[in-house]
This record gives sequence, structure tokens and C-alpha cells, in this order.
Amino acid sequence: MNQSEWKDRDIEDLIKKLPQIKDDRTSHYIHARMERRKKKAQTSFKRFIPAVAALAAIFIMVLLAPTVLNQLTDNNSMEKSGSGAEPGSSENKGEIASLQKESALPPQSSKEEKIAATEADPKGNSKRTMSEDLKESPKRLSLYEEDLKGKEFYSFGLVSPEAVPVPVTIVEEQGQEDWLTRHEQIGEKLPETDWGLEDYLPLNGDVSLAKNKIIFTLDPDHSYSGSSAVEYAFYHSLQYSFQHKGLEEVVLKNHDGSVPQFSSTGEFSSVDLNEDTHSAYYLYSPNGTDRFLVPDNINRGGIKESIQAMKSAETGLFQSVIPKDINFNVTEADEVVTISFLNELDLTSLDEQIAQEMIEGILLTSRSSGFASARFENIKQEGWNGFDFTEPIETPISPNKKSLVN
Repeated sequence: MNQSEWKDRDIEDLIKKLPQIKDDRTSHYIHARMERRKKKAQTSFKRFIPAVAALAAIFIMVLLAPTVLNQLTDNNSMEKSGSGAEPGSSENKGEIASLQKESALPPQSSKEEKIAATEADPKGNSKRTMSEDLKESPKRLSLYEEDLKGKEFYSFGLVSPEAVPVPVTIVEEQGQEDWLTRHEQIGEKLPETDWGLEDYLPLNGDVSLAKNKIIFTLDPDHSYSGSSAVEYAFYHSLQYSFQHKGLEEVVLKNHDGSVPQFSSTGEFSSVDLNEDTHSAYYLYSPNGTDRFLVPDNINRGGIKESIQAMKSAETGLFQSVIPKDINFNVTEADEVVTISFLNELDLTSLDEQIAQEMIEGILLTSRSSGFASARFENIKQEGWNGFDFTEPIETPISPNKKSLVN
């Protein structure tokens, strides 16, 4: 027994002295090696396929060769003994004349030929394209006074899943309905979710017009109270929906005529529709695809402070519409705000969408401070996308112009 135990301990000691086996390879290394082996096997298999296909093609050609030769022989013999028409016969002459007539006709220009002509004469094509572009309407993001010839506009305050109020403007031909009736009709069919927004409208309440005020009577079971974010979105939804129509305020009440009470706001009696909010506009994308210009609803006190605030967004939800390397000065004179870029700004050096959002964002911010027009200085282009930079540009009436597809 003692000798056996000693031998066991001896064996254990010997085993402990053996070198340890380690695998220093990482899991990424092993996985990459397996992938290389797999790709190598697939490559070998792919190389094998063309060889098999070539052998099969040769085998088929060998089988079909006698049949093809027989058909060629039969066709030659039929041509020699067919119509018997000689080269100088009247039938051949008619065919030759017909072919010559067709070749004399000018060929129809195909898409490929147009492309070739464009490459051969790029200057001529660019002139044609420029003239066509001048005929197209500007791709404006906002509503301007010139857009309202024989048309009516309707503003709406929509809300995103992040409780961000988003102003949207619809323009259509003037109809027979009164403005407020048509406003409610459009609000019921706005494709809010298609734009990455909540299904928020129509609001839970009755709307009526009394002189220069909107009277909004809340439903008893409304869902606009409960948190500051929900109440903030509701307030600005009403504000955005009835701004720009010369109205003073939205008056809120319950069905019994009392003033509504909200858990965070408290007594909520009215919404001010004052145009001069001194807000800065930013870019907001609720779904990463649709893009909106929205105000931050912070009263900056003046136009200089508002435009300077546009350089950086105070919340991660918004993005600045002004690229970081673009700097400017802001001055006020004769009821016109002037934005003068420190370095000459070439709008074509920017992405067209970014340039458009920057120009219109500045114009909307100017409008929020009560300016009917704004002047831009030190821009390389005298005119761009319908804007004439040689004179003051009128500020937009309302942002985010949309169309409804009937």
C-alpha cells in the first residue's frame, strides 16, 4: 500500500512538472481562420464549375454538329433553286431602291445618341439645362407671400414621438368652405405618421371663432395633462395651429365655462399668438428621414441673440442649420436685419439641402423677431433658387410647407 501511494504521488509530481498546454489564439483569430478556409473551399468549387460547363458545352456541340451542317447544306440548295431571280431583275432592283430610301431618312435620336451628343457638346447641353431650371419653381421649404396667389394656407401644430411640437403648413386652392371649417377638415387627414410624427390631430375639443380669438372647449376626457412635456406640446400645438392669421389668442375653457386645470401648468386659460417670439430655428428629424425647421421656443430677447443662438443647439434633439466654419455679423437698420458673412460664401460649395435650410432658417428666425425682410451680404451668387441677394428678401409666413395628395 505504502509503495503504491508513493508511486501515485510521484506520478502526480511528474504530471505537475509537465509543460502546460496553452492556446493563445483569440476567438476572433479562430473565427477569421475558419472564414478563410470556408472562402477558399468556395473559391475552389467556383473554379471547378466553369471547367465542367466548358466540357458540357463541347459535348453538346459535338452532338449537334452533324445536324447543323445538314441544315446549312439544305438552305444553300434552296437559295440556289428558289425564286430564280437574277441580280438584275426588277424585284431585286425594287428591294435595293427601298433599302436606299430607308438609309436616306434621318435616323431617330435614341437615348444613347442624346447622351453621346451631350458628351460631345457639354456647353450646349448646360445652356439648355440652365434655361429649363429657370422655368422651374424654387424648391422652398417655407411659405412665402408670393405662394398665396389665389390660394389659402392652413397651419398645424403636430407633435413627434419625443413630444417635440412641429409646425407644418398646407397650401391649397381657395374653396367654398370657411377657413376654420376647412382647417378642421384638413387636420383630420394629415399623414402625420408618414412624416415620422404622432397621430396627434384632431385635438380633443371644439373650436370656434369669436372676433379675433379662437375659443377651444376641451373634452372632459382629454389627454393633454399629466406632465410638463405633454402640456408643453399641447400649448405649442395650439399656438402653431392658429398663428399667422392675425388672431390674438386661443382661449381655453371647459364645457361648463370654467378655466381648465393642468397638473403641471396649473390654471391654463389662454395661448398667446404673438408673432414676435424671438426664437431661433433649428433642424429636427423625428425619424432620420423627414426634416423640419422648428423654433426652440426660447425668447432670446432680440434678433442678434436669436441668430447667434442658431450656431449651436442646446438640446440633442435639434441640429444647427449653420455649418461650424461659417461666421457672420448681424446688424439692424431701417427695420431690416442684415446678415453679413465674414468670408465670401459660395452656396454651391455646400450641399443644396444644407444651404437651403441655412438660408430659410435665418429668414424664419428673423420673422420670429418681427422682421418682414432680411438682407444677406458677401454671398458669391447674386441669385440662387429664387432668392435675389442683391436686395432684401422677404421673410417666410410659416415653415415646413407640405402638400396633400388627394
